[in-house]
Amino acid sequence: MKLFLLLLPFCLFGQNIPKNMTLDEYFKELDPEIQVSMKLQNQSGEVLYERNSQRVVPSASVIKIPILISFFSAKDQKYLKLKTKYILLPKDIVAGSGDLQFEIPFTKYSYLFIAQKMIAVSDNTATNILIEKLGMETIQQEIDEWKLKNTNLRRKMMDFKAVMAGIQNTTSAEDMNSILLKLLNKQVLSDKSGKQALEILLGCEDRTTIPRNIPLNIPIAHKTGTLDYIRGDAGIIFSKNILVLSVFVENFESHEQAETIIGKIGELSYLNFGI
Repeated sequence: MKLFLLLLPFCLFGQNIPKNMTLDEYFKELDPEIQVSMKLQNQSGEVLYERNSQRVVPSASVIKIPILISFFSAKDQKYLKLKTKYILLPKDIVAGSGDLQFEIPFTKYSYLFIAQKMIAVSDNTATNILIEKLGMETIQQEIDEWKLKNTNLRRKMMDFKAVMAGIQNTTSAEDMNSILLKLLNKQVLSDKSGKQALEILLGCEDRTTIPRNIPLNIPIAHKTGTLDYIRGDAGIIFSKNILVLSVFVENFESHEQAETIIGKIGELSYLNFGI
């Protein structure tokens, strides 16, 4: 009997969750030391579930969602053209995620291709190129205009001097849901640009979090983020009932554990509210 009770929480991290389990029930079984902040809404903005949704967290690469939207906003304002070529310079190259860092300097890429790389493989070099092109202050001004009160772009990707100085990009589950709802409901971009932005988010190759346990035929437009101490994902689940979900996990033992938790939250959100 004691062995069964010890194994019960572990079983909840497995692949088989009762279809009638609620998010409340799942969180009751979760280790209380693990910090989860999340928000789940439908397309009209009705809150279906939330937990610590206003908690300010390091954004990691989830910050690339508002950068992407700011990029298409610049296109709508005719500040840039998607097909314009950018010459990759040696000074642009940074490590971390992405494959542009391995490409030959002085190769030309369209800004559209660079934006696609930023989301598909979370390319840090691509992200910094776009921040430089758009201007960090301009991006932050738009973030403020979108009323994302906890979202701040304060540094480029892989800027270790800024990190050592305590300068961090931040956001919250509430903010990420807010900007995704605006994108989904065509409130921030032209119809064409909004569609293109969603297509790029649909191309995110990391399926270890929200999409983890959701059927492959359900499109999910999302962007993940990872630091040593946080794992996050924010996206739109195009199920029968469209869902907007943002989740951040802290105080985990491993990234695999955090990914499993986000995957279960995504699965239960889909099963309880999406179909």
